[in-house]
Amino acid sequence: MNYYELFEIDQKTEPDEIKSAYRQKLMEWHPDKNPDRRDQAEEMTKTLNIAYGVLSDQKQRVHYDRILRYSGEKDFGQYVNDDIFSDKIRRSSGAIKNIMKDVKDLYRMTRDSLKGDYKLHPVNMSIIAGGLLYFVIPTDFIPDFIPFLGLLDDVAVLTTIIKSMQGELEKYRTFIKEEINIHEPGSK
Repeated sequence: MNYYELFEIDQKTEPDEIKSAYRQKLMEWHPDKNPDRRDQAEEMTKTLNIAYGVLSDQKQRVHYDRILRYSGEKDFGQYVNDDIFSDKIRRSSGAIKNIMKDVKDLYRMTRDSLKGDYKLHPVNMSIIAGGLLYFVIPTDFIPDFIPFLGLLDDVAVLTTIIKSMQGELEKYRTFIKEEINIHEPGSK
């Protein structure tokens, strides 16, 4: 979901106009005003809050705009799709086998961060999102349809990101283990 489209504004919109659009959408999607679709309204309210948090913070907005530019003005969220990601992994498993676990965890961490379930620093989000977009989009520096070489650049980009994000990956893995322990029957 493109946050600018969500608020029906463009990228040049000033902060006070963003705030106004945010408030208008909040009123429109308030759960009390949508009793027949309360669950959907609650989810939309969460999304609106996340979107406003990004667009109202100048640093986060700059990173978000970079991601949009890199993805061709399409929202990165459309690439955070389990089917697209799994298909790319399946087609490239030979070249990426050694880094597969880390790539999957980068993807899950990004997905959980976009959903608001995990807090990822905007700079880290930009780095990871850029790498995952590079991996998922077939028209990168060396096109993926070229045997072996087409995935070599993907491996190089992802390996660099994985090395720079090792600390964040470990934090995320600890977070996931703690979440599993909390939701298991008989755990504290």
